[in-house]
Amino acid sequence: MLYSKKSETLETYILGDDLRYYENLKYLPLTPYPSSIQSAMIVYCFKGKAQIHVHDSMHWIMPKELMILFPGQYVSINEVSADFQTITLVISLSLHSDALSGVPLFSPHFFFYMRSHFVYRQSETDIQRLFNFFGLVKEKITSSDLYRRELITHLIRYLYLELYNYFQKQETLFLGNRQETRKEELTNKFFALIMEHFRENKDVAFYADKLCITSKYLSMVIKETSGKSAKDWIIEYIILEIKALLKNTNLNVQEIALKTNFANQSSLGRFFRKHTGMSLSQYRIANLDGTGEVLK
Repeated sequence: MLYSKKSETLETYILGDDLRYYENLKYLPLTPYPSSIQSAMIVYCFKGKAQIHVHDSMHWIMPKELMILFPGQYVSINEVSADFQTITLVISLSLHSDALSGVPLFSPHFFFYMRSHFVYRQSETDIQRLFNFFGLVKEKITSSDLYRRELITHLIRYLYLELYNYFQKQETLFLGNRQETRKEELTNKFFALIMEHFRENKDVAFYADKLCITSKYLSMVIKETSGKSAKDWIIEYIILEIKALLKNTNLNVQEIALKTNFANQSSLGRFFRKHTGMSLSQYRIANLDGTGEVLK
């Protein structure tokens, strides 16, 4: 095993506010209730296991598996074995965005794909390449190079492009070779705006205005490229946020209403019941005692 000779003492390397590199990390910076993460994460498990939920998908991450998480995804960690250990990179939103810039525009289908395909089994060859990648990142963090951030940005970009290359090979099996379209570009920009503004802005018109198009055209484009309307996607992100906050027992309903920009508890409750069929208290109780399923 490539990591068997390493010390099991936690080691941390930091690049300002942009990057945290952890060796032998057991406790991932995730909560037991679904939360919209604000950083990207690259996690390689080399020992033990942990139960990870991303949106509506659950996976036990095991040794020789690589997990990729993007900002804005709803993630929770619920069970962790006593011997769980990882190498983990926590990447700021700024560095993540820079790593994605300057490369071919990612298809919106890629982000839908990543909701359920966030773990990748590694072959022995893959593991060697992965440790080379981690070694280079660590080397640049600890170096005195003037352009450490820029070099690390390119390293992360390389990993993302490898991942996107794999996705496109899978996608080609179903969609065939094609060029990125203007509609898909709009869809990408729409989802970037949702992740930034969904708590404060729930109207399609706001996003259409930001994109300099009409609400009708935006709705048509999003429906065509994603299978769901723009309004449905906005609602999904709001509902996921409310569910995450309800699972945080430190917050009362009034505080949740404030965090999600509802006028009061009543309007929050009506919105939640309309789109889930449950009251806020029913959902919270069901999930506190473990008897209810997370609604989709």
